[in-house]
Amino acid sequence: MLDQDLQRLALLIDSASKSGDLHTLTTSLDTLGKLQAEDLDPLSLAQVHFYTANCHSAIRRISGESQSWSWQNPELEKEIYSLRCARKHIESVEFINDRSDLRFRISTNLANALNHVGRVVEAVSLWDEVLSEHPEYPMSVANRGYAFFWYGQYLYDPGHQGIFFNESYHEIKRALSLGVESHAENDLRQWLNTLLKMDDWESFDFKPQDESRGRSETERSYRTWALENRLFLNPLNDLWCKDIAANDVLTFPSIIVDTEDLKIGNPPEVYGIFNQLKQEYVSARYMLFDAVCESSNGVHFSDKRVKLYDLMDYRCYRLWIEKTKMAFLSAHAIFDKIAYLVNEYWQLALGAREISLKRCWFAKGKRSELAPPFESSRNWALRGLFWLSKDLAGERGSSQPIQPDAWHISEIRNHIAHKYLKVFDHMLVDTEGWRQTAGHEYEYPISDQELIYRTRSLLELVRAALIYVTLAASHEERIKKETIGSKLLAEMGLMEIGDKDRL
Repeated sequence: MLDQDLQRLALLIDSASKSGDLHTLTTSLDTLGKLQAEDLDPLSLAQVHFYTANCHSAIRRISGESQSWSWQNPELEKEIYSLRCARKHIESVEFINDRSDLRFRISTNLANALNHVGRVVEAVSLWDEVLSEHPEYPMSVANRGYAFFWYGQYLYDPGHQGIFFNESYHEIKRALSLGVESHAENDLRQWLNTLLKMDDWESFDFKPQDESRGRSETERSYRTWALENRLFLNPLNDLWCKDIAANDVLTFPSIIVDTEDLKIGNPPEVYGIFNQLKQEYVSARYMLFDAVCESSNGVHFSDKRVKLYDLMDYRCYRLWIEKTKMAFLSAHAIFDKIAYLVNEYWQLALGAREISLKRCWFAKGKRSELAPPFESSRNWALRGLFWLSKDLAGERGSSQPIQPDAWHISEIRNHIAHKYLKVFDHMLVDTEGWRQTAGHEYEYPISDQELIYRTRSLLELVRAALIYVTLAASHEERIKKETIGSKLLAEMGLMEIGDKDRL
């Protein structure tokens, strides 16, 4: 009976969306809100949240907000939140029990929404997830192709740009061969023609060569693990898991500064900040890899001869768990450090105590008014970083994050740093059910496997943030060069720290 009711509601929402009936969409949201509070099975809950997202998307389109360049968009925030809730529920449903392409539509729509606001790295990951299960899902192929073009536009490396444009051309061509909805076909063909005016992508010949992933078995395993989890600071890792992407080549782009602003003999401090952020990221990444490897081995010698009491509740005390906690803390700390880079590069003049990735975007003393450098900016990647900050939990009572698990992530961080994170064997304790009960002010339960998963997911988000800030700066520098015009520019070379220099 519920299935039939949901199908009728879905048809009603679809009709209201096409006709621009805001009243029906609003009343449908009320109905869906009541259903969310009921004790439904995961598949029904996924449908309810998916239809909720469709309502917000339709309202956004009807009001004209979907076509406008806007940093703030409440309907889009609700749409992304709802799609993430839907995705969380559908993940717990066996594929054989789904009997539809609902999971693909959820992930594709979420990717489209994230890409719209500039979060292209995460969008590509979602489209790839769909295509790994359904390689010929045309709208994921098409939207992924569009995204590669815009991703390439913001890259500062011309060699990488060409590779992304080539991938864009061939993905759009493939989408057309698979067959797309009629309203999208003309746009795709026009886009192909636009790309062909840039270069002859049919004859573009780039074949990544096999390269060494390291001398030792451990290094090769590490680089393979990082490639497969898409954790290298290298845009090419968003295209491939090939050797060429198995290095961290991402740097802060060349910037134009007034000679009066330079300290004698010293490069701009943004490079020092980015160096440090990059080193902290790659170190946290390796700590997680080391912990994952150690988790499948026997007890580490440093854990031996340590007197502990068995509390009969399957708690885990291991070095690899503490390494994972350190990796989590190190990765999470990078977010606010990125805000220091934003403060320095965009000259926000914020005091040290005023800087965080959640707050650096707003005018001093304001919670919703954007700071002058951002309010009229049309920097897509910078807006992506701003919208990524919406995933993070702020102070209690502040704006609702668009990530349903944001407060859970915040609790993990707070309990590692200040309180007591209880880590249990995932095979023996239902920590998720336990967390639903009250009384976790000082201690917080989590399974060993979830701690690994959450840390890896956090590293993925940090990687995306570091890429967005470099893409955003690259775009700003392109605008600066256009503004300067024919004025004389002098280049200050930066020396690379080679691997041998670190010995």
